[in-house]
Parts: sequence; C-alpha cells; structure tokens
Amino acid sequence: MNGELVRIEAEDCLELVGFYATPAGRVPRRALLHIHGMAGNFYENRFVTTLCEAAVAKGLAFLTVNTRGHEYVSDNLRGAGVGAASVKGGTAWEIFDECLLDIGGAARFLAGRGHEGIYFEGHSLGCLKVVHYLTERRDRRAVGAVLLSPADMLAIRMESALRPFEEIVADARRLVASGRGDAPMPEVSYAVPLSAATVVSLYGDPSKTDVFPFRLGDEGDYGKLASLEVPLLVVYGTVEEAVTVPVEYALELARGHASSSPRVETLAIAGANHMYLGYEFEVAAAVAAFLEA
Repeated sequence: MNGELVRIEAEDCLELVGFYATPAGRVPRRALLHIHGMAGNFYENRFVTTLCEAAVAKGLAFLTVNTRGHEYVSDNLRGAGVGAASVKGGTAWEIFDECLLDIGGAARFLAGRGHEGIYFEGHSLGCLKVVHYLTERRDRRAVGAVLLSPADMLAIRMESALRPFEEIVADARRLVASGRGDAPMPEVSYAVPLSAATVVSLYGDPSKTDVFPFRLGDEGDYGKLASLEVPLLVVYGTVEEAVTVPVEYALELARGHASSSPRVETLAIAGANHMYLGYEFEVAAAVAAFLEA
C-alpha cells in the first residue's frame, strides 16, 4: 500500500505521527480516520493494513494516527527544531478528555487535505474516544462512525480488581487532589501501572467514559451512544475479550440504544478475537461495505 508518513498537530500543538493514503491521482471527497485502542499505535494491528487497502479501493482516503496515549509509555514532541519539548505520554499518563485534541487535530488535517466528509473509526478504547468526540464536538464533517470491538472498560477493570474498584478510584482522587496525580497505581495496571490522574480520567466520570455499559443490560446509561446522529457500524469478533456479556447481546444492546443514528449495522465475525487476528480481511470487508465514497 502506497502512502505517506505524516506528522500532524493535535489542537494543543502536540505532534502526532501517522500514515495517510489516498487513491492514486485524486483527492477523494471522503476519508476514514482510524483511532487505535489502549496502548496501541497506528501500525501494530494487522487489520489496519487491510482497512487502509479496503478504504482506498472503495475510493476514500485513509488516515491512522498515534494518539498521545500510544504505547504503554511514550515520548511525544511539542514544538519545532531545537526548541521542541518532550512530553510524556502513553497509556500510563493519558488523560481521556485530551482525546478531543487528538481527534480534532486529525480531522483538521484531513480537511486541510481537501476531504469534506469523515468516517470516524475507533478500535477498543478508541471507540469510546470516537463517541466522546462526536457527541461533544458535533463535527459537521462526520458522515459515519465505525466501532470495532468497543470496550466495556469498567466491567474489565471491576472483574480484575483485587478490592472494590470504587475504593481504588477514591484513592486516585485523593492523590490527584494532593498534587500527586503522576503517582503510579499498581492495582490498575496493564503492562505498567496507570497514574492516579489517568485512573480518574478513565473511571472517575462514567458520563464520559462508561459509553458501553453492556454489563448492566438495558439498565445502563447509553446516553452518549443514543445521541450519535450519524450512520453507525458496530463490529465484534465472537471470541471477544473487551466485554463480559455474550457478543450477540452486546450488539443487540448497541442496536437498541443507538436511537438517534439514521442507520445502525452490526456484525459478529465468527472466530475472531479482539485484534481480529486471522480475520483481517473479514473486518475490512465489513467496513468497506458500510462506507460510501
């Protein structure tokens, strides 16, 4: 796949690195913007390659970009030349609300390249970010949303916590209030502990981040999902690690609560896991069928 390594600016001038591709010889009207999941990046998931190929073959541009939360721990740059400053990032330090700055910057880049309509696509935690962005910003360039394996983040953490998760979040709040937001919290770890400020940003305000409370069935608050006003595609593999309910039930809940979307499509890919390993072409085909150039 021919494309371009790009360095773009988030809305706070943080540098984001990504990959941009278009059909040969023309600037298409629409583009697909892909936002990776927790500790991910713009290139690691193999399905990103097939998604890029499928989008370009369908006549759209494609952009995948590192958010400031890429990798577990990362260095990001702000500024130019010798004056550039290193800004710590990665999952360990990420503040969820700052996804608005990253996605907004990526959308601005696409608009600058001449694309009038954007499909916003997320994977895992990236789905929460996409829904948060679309419901907070009401971006008029949005022509659709694609959610690949949206995660019930709170269910995953509650399932693995060694003590009541509410206590852990309360401890994180106390650390932030005392000026120790950077303090690591070993009880909330992936490959590395999350900082107290990150724990609060991810789990402290369910109205922002508990977007897919499938664990609660119809009793959950699906307000953000319900306020999406663009066509929606939701995809899971049937061997899914990011939800604690059967995949078909999660898809049923998504269909039932995405009440403002003019069109809702769902798909369960038999045998696929959270990363769609071995099913990269199947997920790309599903997305391509949903896209309109």
